[in-house]
Amino acid sequence: MSRDGRQPLSKRAPAGEKQSRRVLVVGSTGRLGVAIGQALANRGDEVVLTGRDAAKLDQLAASLDRGRGPAHRVCADLTHRDAVSQIVEGLRAAVPPTADRGSVDDIVLACGPFPRTPFHELRREDLERTMTVHCIAPLLLVHALAGDLAKAQGAVVALSDAGTTRPYEHHVAYLTAKGAVKTGLRALAVELAPDVRVNIAELGIVADPEADSDPLRQHRLATRSQLGRFGTPEEVVHVVLSLLDATWATGEIWGIGR
Repeated sequence: MSRDGRQPLSKRAPAGEKQSRRVLVVGSTGRLGVAIGQALANRGDEVVLTGRDAAKLDQLAASLDRGRGPAHRVCADLTHRDAVSQIVEGLRAAVPPTADRGSVDDIVLACGPFPRTPFHELRREDLERTMTVHCIAPLLLVHALAGDLAKAQGAVVALSDAGTTRPYEHHVAYLTAKGAVKTGLRALAVELAPDVRVNIAELGIVADPEADSDPLRQHRLATRSQLGRFGTPEEVVHVVLSLLDATWATGEIWGIGR
């Protein structure tokens, strides 16, 4: 029931009936962002991309053409104070809202990067940068697009890190930011209910470029997982799509590979 006492009319298709969604993927040019965008396009959703590398965005947008043209994209760097307004303005221009539908229906937050900050080298700038990219900008973006999401009875799915509950070395700034946004998103789940669902996929290690070239380090990191291996982008995609479609779940954290 909505805050004015009325029962909301779900705009999602009944079980078994396909309905295309318009999904904004934030951090879409990262490894997981690419996999998520491809999976959404493959199942017939309309993907809107945002990231900071214009060339990569153009390449990815073209690759997601499933017969209706390249995906819409908005180039913005989340470290910049005006990034949220750039994304929203770009969305409005690319996909103008209507009385019945906003510029987006759902949002996937697959934000990067993954900076290594040894504790003895930690600076204020490290904390400010990672908090901006992983926490402040994503929360403000959801806030700015809350009306669009509500029109569609939409969902927000964010990628988080198992290190927020089981920390590891040399990533104090990153883990601090991921812990903050996890709390912020769970608070948004309360603020935006029942019109918008907000859920989190909390990941173990999916890929580590350094470990790929160092078998001993790869083995050591893999043993952190009870399954004794790294995850794959496909396994992350499965969880993200499931949370987008889970119409009776909000404020939840789905931990995988922890």
